[in-house]
Amino acid sequence: MPLQYGLHEMSIAQAVLDAVHIEAGLRPGGRLTRVGLRIGELSGVEPESLRFCLETLVTGTDLDPLAFELELCPWTRCCRPCGAPFRVVDCIPTCPACGSADTEAAGGDQMELSYLELEEP
Repeated sequence: MPLQYGLHEMSIAQAVLDAVHIEAGLRPGGRLTRVGLRIGELSGVEPESLRFCLETLVTGTDLDPLAFELELCPWTRCCRPCGAPFRVVDCIPTCPACGSADTEAAGGDQMELSYLELEEP
């Protein structure tokens, strides 16, 4: 793994943990146990590298042992003429339902916090 590739995920992991701390601060009293993330296949993030970075950053902190669930989201588009949503396969953004090339982005580039799981005291 090239060094800059790991640094990319490490900086993203730190940003995710910053957001987790903010969200957890809005729910005082509970202990954070699990965090869910949605990662699109076009996001430029390598999921297992991100998981490693997240786990490394929480080790020995107040968040240890926090579990991370990563949901991988496919590259999807929506056909403008027929309205059919579809998954892009082999980098071909043509609608499989009607054959139109007039499509628009519908997903796959996201990187978002999807949920926090807390244990009540």
